[in-house]
Amino acid sequence: MKKNCFDEIRLTLAIIVFFSHAQEISGAFMWPDIFDFNFAIKGFFAISGYLVTKSYFSSASVYDFFEKRVRRIYPAYSAVIGYGLLIGLAITSLGFGEFFTSSSTYKYLFFNLIFLNFLQPTIPGVFEGWTISAVNGALWTIKIEIMLYLLIPLIVFLYRKIGLFAGFCLMFAGGVLWFTYFTYGFDHPMGVVLARQFPGQLPYFVLGSFLAAKEFRPGVRYALFLVSAVYLLLDVPPGIADYANMAMYPLFVIGLSQIGWLSVGVGRIGDLSYGVYLFHFPTLQLLKYFGLFELYPYGTLIAAAFITLVLAYVSWVFVERKFLKRSSHYVHESHSRT
Repeated sequence: MKKNCFDEIRLTLAIIVFFSHAQEISGAFMWPDIFDFNFAIKGFFAISGYLVTKSYFSSASVYDFFEKRVRRIYPAYSAVIGYGLLIGLAITSLGFGEFFTSSSTYKYLFFNLIFLNFLQPTIPGVFEGWTISAVNGALWTIKIEIMLYLLIPLIVFLYRKIGLFAGFCLMFAGGVLWFTYFTYGFDHPMGVVLARQFPGQLPYFVLGSFLAAKEFRPGVRYALFLVSAVYLLLDVPPGIADYANMAMYPLFVIGLSQIGWLSVGVGRIGDLSYGVYLFHFPTLQLLKYFGLFELYPYGTLIAAAFITLVLAYVSWVFVERKFLKRSSHYVHESHSRT
């Protein structure tokens, strides 16, 4: 396998999401544009499209592919739902008995465990009256990720049936049409919300998938990366950027991830990016509950980052890695160190 820095870039994107949510939740910071939540999320979808397409091509069967996806996603996801419940139990304004007899407690568990977080994002007696009352407001992307995984067999089928470029264009156009309709043609406050849901993120994902299936020469790869890097420096009007980003964000993050010399060996520790993404939001919410951001904003930010990294590492070692198949390169790396 060619040396790359996908682990480093994914962890960087997770850290950008952490800083973005720290600003949103605490109200204590004002970060520069480099901490752009939207860029990070779309970068994640692009890298996901690239990596899971590679995984699909290397899988023994469709069943094998989906088994690997479930093993990678669900254990840590279940753990963070439990983490949210423990936080709720510790700080709820309800009594112990009332907490466990409230239907909302079980709705939180049920709907979150099946990825329908929006149906019950809160826990009774927890963060009530807050502008952001969700226990974990970062989980909305996971259901989109799952639905994009389900499309991979169809995407690859189209690549093989009508051609790589035609299949890519068809799926890309479907995502663009969805985004356009709900952004500009759906006259309702929910339009903006629906535009970013599945399949509104499909263009980022399927371009990542296309880049995984199409082997460009190194010179072409570097040229596409440089074009996307220059684009990010430009002040593009929002209406144009909405569409240009669909091409430029994936070209940038995947091009950057393929620069091997940027790798510093993060993968030897483990794949911490998923854990950082999952655990940071409830951790920030908990520290806000205790009023720590108002008293010691930067000290609390450092504490939140430390707790999140520790939880991500514990999740990786004791939950995520345990469920990976032996064929995972992370399992191979961990064995090579023993």
